Amino acid sequence: MDPAPQAEERSDGPPAAPPRRRGLVVTAGLLGGLAVLGAAVGGADLAGWPGLAPRALAHFAPTLGLTLAPDTRVHLLYRPRLLAPTLTLAHDGQTLADAQGLELRWDWRDVWRWQREGAPLRVRAVQAARLELHWARDAAGRSNWQFLEPPPAAASAAASAAPTPLPVIDNLSLATGSASVDDAPLHLKADAQFSSAADGHWQARVDGQLNGQQLALQAQAGQSLALLSDAPMPPIAVQASLSHGRSRVSFDGTAASLLDAQALDGRVDASGPSLADAGRPLGLTLPATPPFALHGRLRHAGTRWFLAGTDARVGGSRLGGDFQFDTAPARPLLSGALRGGPLRLVDLGPAVGADAPPSRSGRVLPDRPFDLPALNRMDAALDIRLSSLDLDSRALEPLAPVGAKLELRDGRLALNALQIGVAGGQLSGTTTLDAQVDPPQWQANLAVQGLVLDRWLREHSKAFGGTLQGLAVVQGQGRSTAALLGSLDGGVVVTLRHGHMSHLATELAGLDLARALVVWLRGDDAMPLGCAKLAGRFDAGVLTPHFAVLDNADNRIELGGKVDLAHEQLALRVVTLPKDFSPVALRTPIRVEGSFADPHVALEGKPLGVRALGAIALGVITPPAALVALFDRAEKTESLSCSDPLPLPPAKTAAGVPASAAAASAPSYTPTRSAPARRANQAS
Repeated sequence: MDPAPQAEERSDGPPAAPPRRRGLVVTAGLLGGLAVLGAAVGGADLAGWPGLAPRALAHFAPTLGLTLAPDTRVHLLYRPRLLAPTLTLAHDGQTLADAQGLELRWDWRDVWRWQREGAPLRVRAVQAARLELHWARDAAGRSNWQFLEPPPAAASAAASAAPTPLPVIDNLSLATGSASVDDAPLHLKADAQFSSAADGHWQARVDGQLNGQQLALQAQAGQSLALLSDAPMPPIAVQASLSHGRSRVSFDGTAASLLDAQALDGRVDASGPSLADAGRPLGLTLPATPPFALHGRLRHAGTRWFLAGTDARVGGSRLGGDFQFDTAPARPLLSGALRGGPLRLVDLGPAVGADAPPSRSGRVLPDRPFDLPALNRMDAALDIRLSSLDLDSRALEPLAPVGAKLELRDGRLALNALQIGVAGGQLSGTTTLDAQVDPPQWQANLAVQGLVLDRWLREHSKAFGGTLQGLAVVQGQGRSTAALLGSLDGGVVVTLRHGHMSHLATELAGLDLARALVVWLRGDDAMPLGCAKLAGRFDAGVLTPHFAVLDNADNRIELGGKVDLAHEQLALRVVTLPKDFSPVALRTPIRVEGSFADPHVALEGKPLGVRALGAIALGVITPPAALVALFDRAEKTESLSCSDPLPLPPAKTAAGVPASAAAASAPSYTPTRSAPARRANQAS
């Protein structure tokens, strides 16, 4: 082949580029295009995508109900935020939000969690010259903002059924603002006004109802405060005051959030006409009391509220302690330790129905109904240690000290591990009130040891005294003190050792006129009691003594009959058996009858009539012989020994304790046998 033509053929047109060079050119072109596009996107984002937000909103979400000003700017890349001169959100004809001069900041990760995981809607910051919000939730937890939530397919059935969580706003800064809240799950209906100054100083006022109770709240802070607790904001200084009627609570301390008061820590002062009124808006079950004042340190973390270093004055009582209130359980729980003293019973009178006179004429037992529904509003577990409990009676020595474990669970109130000092002795045991059943059931298993009556009955120490021990195992039902006592079933045993009794009262009980006259002329003194015992049983509120005796060197006094607590009636018969001779005695049984409000004492007529007829008959023969009918010879009566124990009379068990176990818990002695029956009419 000729080389010349080949060379000639290769010289036709420019030489072709290598393939590698062509790839570089394409890559450079793409990168350049991307750079231009990135620059354009970046420039547009820096400029806030003018006009994009309103047009995109109208195109992609025309039914959302959100209206933006035409010159609204939105930054989607660096520090995502929305800058809107005006913004309005409406749904079903109701305006949910209306803002002017609005700046909204968010994080795309929060949006992802809200859309995909059902997390609360979280906004990093909201700043506005003016903002109006309207929030409502019905009893099922459905809110008027629920149309903004992700579709049910994006969330689990449990999550979609749960109440709508409140939106989380980390930082809220408003020149002026207002909010209207109607939240059924929180039992809150209120209107709020917010404002902040240029230096960040923030203040708010809220008026409305919480748990059906009218309240007013004022608060201020030194700088912007998170709306809810999820925001990573440090606590700042906060002052707030809450008023409800004449009750007032003020707080001075720090907090990290506004609506849920997280990281709250500071001094709290409270005062008002009654603890019950103060606790009602907050869902706290507190007793009705006289006016009170309270100071302490209040903290809030998660679902728990803490009140420490409490110093409270309620009427004439002084109390303290440390408490915790947990709102997480379905039934909120109050726990802690109650300390202090004295506690005056009169200050708790309204709580136990003892502050008002009986509504029924001629009755003395309090019949004001207990506030039993309050027992079902929360649970409680308190350790009680008081220096003294004043019974508000000049005749009775205060109880000191007082210790108990209070437990309130599912409407059942129990006082366990009772350890109460009583005039040198001690009262111990348990008592419960179950408000879950109808009628409410009350049970008590109580024992007393070493009670010195001379100390306890201060105004009657000369008339009667000694060292008392006893046991009561009883149960009742009803909605007031009168109803509980009027339905009592159970048994009671009491023994008085080393006692004494008025000598004059002893002689008068036996109608021994001669000896009574001698004692009266000489001056009354204390006659030693060898022993005194009582064993009785309650049946439907009626106490029937099985054995009731007071024994001394001169007489034995036996008591029979009944005490009817249901009808407040007395029907007692007192028989005195003499141990020595008396020249002038009317010796006849004495009856104590009538109502508690109007009792009366009478002599039994038949034995007295026999003596009177005998005196008249002898007087006819010769007047001095009439005195023979009044002679009273001594009876051969054995002295009673306190070393002989009495059994607890047969009774229904209480507090789940069998009768055998209840008897075994009697103080210091073991029941072994019943005392022999006495000759009730021997005196006649």
